[in-house]
Amino acid sequence: MAKDPLQFAMCGDSGNLSPYAAVQSLNCQRILLLINSGKTSASDIALKLRLTERDVNNELEQLRTRGLINETDGKVSPAFPIFALKDQRLMENVIEGLSRDIANVIQRRMGEVENLIEGLSLSKRRLRYPDMHYILVGAMTLDYNGLRVLKEEKLLCPMKPMPGGGNYVFSGLESGFADVRKGWMWGHNSGFGEYWFSSHGRLPKGFRMAFPDLAWKWTEQVGQTSVVKEMEKIGQILEILSHEDLSLPNLKAKTGRTNDLLMQLTVLLGLGYVVLVGEKWRINRPFFTVDDLHKIQKTSESILGTIAELLETNRRTMLEVYAQTSPSKNKIPFEEAFNPLYHRIFEQALDQLIREKAFNPPLRYTNGSYSPFVAVGIENLLNMLGISTP
Repeated sequence: MAKDPLQFAMCGDSGNLSPYAAVQSLNCQRILLLINSGKTSASDIALKLRLTERDVNNELEQLRTRGLINETDGKVSPAFPIFALKDQRLMENVIEGLSRDIANVIQRRMGEVENLIEGLSLSKRRLRYPDMHYILVGAMTLDYNGLRVLKEEKLLCPMKPMPGGGNYVFSGLESGFADVRKGWMWGHNSGFGEYWFSSHGRLPKGFRMAFPDLAWKWTEQVGQTSVVKEMEKIGQILEILSHEDLSLPNLKAKTGRTNDLLMQLTVLLGLGYVVLVGEKWRINRPFFTVDDLHKIQKTSESILGTIAELLETNRRTMLEVYAQTSPSKNKIPFEEAFNPLYHRIFEQALDQLIREKAFNPPLRYTNGSYSPFVAVGIENLLNMLGISTP
């Protein structure tokens, strides 16, 4: 179980002001737990938590800068949903019931998923991946497409403008009930030129040995522009290999590159994105074309239509229970608070499907369990996710 009093999750892009940077300290988390139970002034916070007013004001300023607190008449309250232990226990029956219902919907629709897989470009080459069902159902349908569809149905807020150019929904859960790091709900995504790199699964220890995590690490050392150029080259290699296996000389001819090609292939080999079959290089992770994305979106929307109807039928019950929680009392809109709740719902549904062997879990790595994949045609992917392009 997590050692910190609170666990946090972000859905979206943090921009230049990461909310995580403001909530790392123990004092900040103690303050958030206190103000989550009722509006409190800085002086009262200092008195109740035995802190100096200066320390309290410093923590509040970090939260204020990121738009994470509301202030009225000198008293502060959270501007994002924080579910205390009593809130989580209160919501658990609703979450468990909806999780079972969604898992049952997926079970009934697995034939459509199988047909989708058979129609994808990699399947036509007889390339199979043990975690393909997880990627299509867990990442692409319940998570990425699910957020967009439920937004359209006015059930959920997937992200909202935040200070520092951010576009996200932030949420917190008091530790001691569930460890969110172990949930099948964490998607890491970034676009580089026309290529989109993603991985989905549980949070690892440290960072994922996959893209985009490694690209984010590179950016810390050499800057965004250089990394984008490098990732576009890597994306081109994977796109070419998604069509056919190629020897190194043929791949050099296709890419027009010689000096850095073998180094990039070695990196991709070490990460498991490609394998060597005899003298030829073969792609070893799902690569989705524009046509694939449209097929995925069509199937996802069909399945999600049924799930949206299920959630709409239960909206009144959810609202009645939500009205008794801390986020509701802090006037956090249900659609925003339903973001972390929906993530818990679909990840529990995925856990049930994995336990019942409906499909395989993500791949296992030394530092965690997650599934990397790639797509081309970033504008199509972003439209699918409901994200506007510049």
